[in-house]
Amino acid sequence: MDITLQELNESHIAPCAQLYCRTYQQAPWNESWPSPQPIVEFIQAHMGNNYFRGYIAKSGDEVIAASIGFKKPWPGGMEYYIDEFFIDPDYQRKGVGTQLMAFIEVRSLEEGLNAIILNTQKGYASDEFYKRNGFKEHQGLIVLSKSLDDH
Repeated sequence: MDITLQELNESHIAPCAQLYCRTYQQAPWNESWPSPQPIVEFIQAHMGNNYFRGYIAKSGDEVIAASIGFKKPWPGGMEYYIDEFFIDPDYQRKGVGTQLMAFIEVRSLEEGLNAIILNTQKGYASDEFYKRNGFKEHQGLIVLSKSLDDH
């Protein structure tokens, strides 16, 4: 399988949004996206951030995987924070995600970043994928959120 790895640019926004919807409509997420437009806007908002970093994997002209994130300042140095990382369901468990993650690691090292961080759902296949790719679980950390819709 011939895979091309590169930085995400504006020409990739629509294909990435469609891929995001297709990926997250599958189990275990089962999200419903009647239109990719909210995802297009999400990616555009990220790209408007001067710390934005995005990467894709392509098979031919087709975007088959993407990482959407940003450089995050930390007292110990800059980190790459992966906000979204998704692989076309037809290409999952075929090494594409591992190739993309290795590409991200090389690019991050070239930029002088000192870590790659992310959140994922415990017990999902993604949990094991990240651990196989060298990520460590931080014991004692939890993710909290507060909806502001009620105000």
